[in-house]
Amino acid sequence: MIKTLVAIEVDLASSMAIRYACQLSNLMHLELHPVYVKAPPPEEPTVGTGWVRRTWEREIVAMGKEEIQEMLASETDTCPMLQEPRVIYGDREHELLKIMEHEPYHLYVEGAPYPFTPANIAKRLHSKFYQKLAMPLIWLRVLRKPNQALLVCQDLAGARALLPAFGKVWLGCPTPAHLAIPASGGGGEALKLEVEKGREALATSGCSASVLEMAAGELWGPAPEVTKDYGLVAVALEKAVKKDALQLQWLSQVKAPLMLVLY
Repeated sequence: MIKTLVAIEVDLASSMAIRYACQLSNLMHLELHPVYVKAPPPEEPTVGTGWVRRTWEREIVAMGKEEIQEMLASETDTCPMLQEPRVIYGDREHELLKIMEHEPYHLYVEGAPYPFTPANIAKRLHSKFYQKLAMPLIWLRVLRKPNQALLVCQDLAGARALLPAFGKVWLGCPTPAHLAIPASGGGGEALKLEVEKGREALATSGCSASVLEMAAGELWGPAPEVTKDYGLVAVALEKAVKKDALQLQWLSQVKAPLMLVLY
C-alpha cells in the first residue's frame, strides 16, 4: 500500500489535488490521507498557554474542518481509499515536516505553487520542508485523467533518481509509462542503458513501459506542447536547482500534473 499524504488548502488547486489522488487510487494501491494545516489568523490574540489557549485552538481546528468538508464531500462516496481528514493548528511547513518525519508516507501530493514561475518554484523547493522531503511529490495546477505518464530522462543522474522512485509508486499500474530520452543519441550510451534497465524493472513489476526518443524543446526537455497528451509528467531535479535553471524554465511551461523526484 502506497501511503499518500495529500496536503490541502481551501482553494481550487487543492480540490484538483484531492480529485487527482482519488483517480490514481483507482489505478494503484494508494491510501490517501488528507491533512489541512490551519494557520494562525493575522489577528491571533495573546491568550497564553493554558486552557483558554487550547480552547481557542480547538475552535480554529473546528472551523478548519467546516472549511474543507464541502471540498472533500464530493469525493468521499466515490473514493474508498480517502481517509478521514486531519486538521491541525499551526505553521503549515513545520507541521507537515513533523508528520513526514514521524509517519511512514511514500508519496506527497498538493496543489502547485502559484504563480507557477521559475522563481516561485525554486523558492518552494528550497524551503526546509522540500529539502528534507525523501519521497516523490505530485503538484497539481491542472486536472487531467492519468491516462499515460511521461518520464523525462534527460541525463544519467536524473534518470538514476527518477526511475526507481517512480517504479515504487507506479508498481503494477496498467497506465502506460513512456520513458523519454533525447533523440539522435543525446545523453550518451550510459543514459540509454540506464533507461532500458528502468523500463525492464517497470515491465517486471507489471507496468506497461516503453522508451521514446524525443527531440529536445527550446530549453530543456521535450517540447512542452508534447506533454499536453499526458496525465502525468515526471522529472528529477537537484535539490540545489537555481531559479534561472533551464529545467525550471521548461517546467513552468508544462501544463500537466507533475511528479518531482528531488535528489
